[in-house]
Amino acid sequence: MTQDNNDFARQFEAGLGNLRTTIRTGEKVKGKVAMIGKNTVFVNLGTRADGLIDKKDLLDANGQLTVKEGDTIEAFCMAWTDDGIKLAVKMSSDMADSSIADAFNAGMPIEGKVTGERKGGFTVQVANAEAFCPFSQMDARGVKKEPAAYIGEKFSFQITEYGEEGRNIVLSRRKILEQEAAKQLAVLKESLQIGDIVNGVVTKIMPFGAFVDLGGVEGMVHVSELGWNRGLKPEEVVQEGQAVQVNILDFDWGGDGQRDRLSLSVKQAAIDPWERVLTGDAYAVGSRHHGKVARLADFGAFITLEPGLDGLAHVSQLGVEQHVKHPSEVLAEGAEVDVTVLAVDRDRRRLALCIGEPKVKAEKPAELTPEQELEVTKVSAGEILQGEVESVKPFGVFITLPNGQTGLLHISQTNTGGIGNMQVRALYKAYPLHRKVDVVIREIDGNRISLTLPEILEQEREQDTNMDVKDSAGKNFGSLGDLFSQIKL
Repeated sequence: MTQDNNDFARQFEAGLGNLRTTIRTGEKVKGKVAMIGKNTVFVNLGTRADGLIDKKDLLDANGQLTVKEGDTIEAFCMAWTDDGIKLAVKMSSDMADSSIADAFNAGMPIEGKVTGERKGGFTVQVANAEAFCPFSQMDARGVKKEPAAYIGEKFSFQITEYGEEGRNIVLSRRKILEQEAAKQLAVLKESLQIGDIVNGVVTKIMPFGAFVDLGGVEGMVHVSELGWNRGLKPEEVVQEGQAVQVNILDFDWGGDGQRDRLSLSVKQAAIDPWERVLTGDAYAVGSRHHGKVARLADFGAFITLEPGLDGLAHVSQLGVEQHVKHPSEVLAEGAEVDVTVLAVDRDRRRLALCIGEPKVKAEKPAELTPEQELEVTKVSAGEILQGEVESVKPFGVFITLPNGQTGLLHISQTNTGGIGNMQVRALYKAYPLHRKVDVVIREIDGNRISLTLPEILEQEREQDTNMDVKDSAGKNFGSLGDLFSQIKL
């Protein structure tokens, strides 16, 4: 043999020595997809023979293959054959009863059919055995469906208990879903970037926003990011189970046991309605539109032309000849009106409108007094906003609101723990200067704005107590029942 042949032989023998020679039946193995055949997926396991998986076992609900060549895959060893190592990602429902114990010992998923409802859960047919799946283990945490939605369906389960020679079998589908979610989360962590627009499903609606599942991880859409309109209620925009597109605003994958946090936006995944004003002729001066009266003020009427786009018809432009002291003399909130665009203030993003045909020529929106400017951007009780920490005092935190006003988040309305000095110390630590904070407008008394946190309000609602809430000056806000009757979430 030549020297080259001798070197190749040594390398070949060394390679064989590194190959695994034994894989036990039921053992969980990992390998790379080497080739995809017509009916079989071949997996390189680092053994003398390839692993073989039926292609149909790797199809999703739409019949699409879930792997490609080069992907890493985990499966269970079923048997050694002359063709290779028979693998399976789960045990099918037509297996032998004796294999159920093997699946339990190996921690291998098992296929079962939900045949009926029983006390505390469901009856599931696995091979020729009947198993039990508790209600709490049939779906992912927080998912609520009627029991009838599961009956007659086939799912993959994890066997959590196996006893009495197969007469006592307890299953969990939730564990399978959590494992799949963990894999999807790992993929998301590698691929997600701030600014990405991705698809998700609304899983839960709260007064302060909506939670959206991105396929393995949930993110939160703050109510201010659900749409371009102000004062939105989450339930008016989305429903549980609804598919939505969201923009990734920010994320923190946690660490040291902390929860993963994703901040999402529905409105920023859509087009800002003001882009049409600024870049096109849709709202050019002189154009006619149909709108709805959203709000009346002493100096005019705010009219919604489309979601997120309002204009102001000054009191002098209400379409009547006679002088009116207040717009309510000729208009009502909710009324539909035809308007003409008089002027566009691009810098401040404002439209000047008139009802019907122009009575007075306007080259720019009417000038407003400082008090009227504040009225344009005023906040209202029950509104949920994102503010910025302005200063911290021993009795609470002053928060700058988006319209420039300042509200007080009293120490009693925070989540800081401890009592006395310990609570004050925790307050300073929890609310550093310029930190962004989601707050609810609890009460407005003149220029004084009292705030609370969305989670505090939700806790109080759940407790349904009638305790009185007072500020640092001892002023009584009334019972929570009174408060909730005024705050519309």
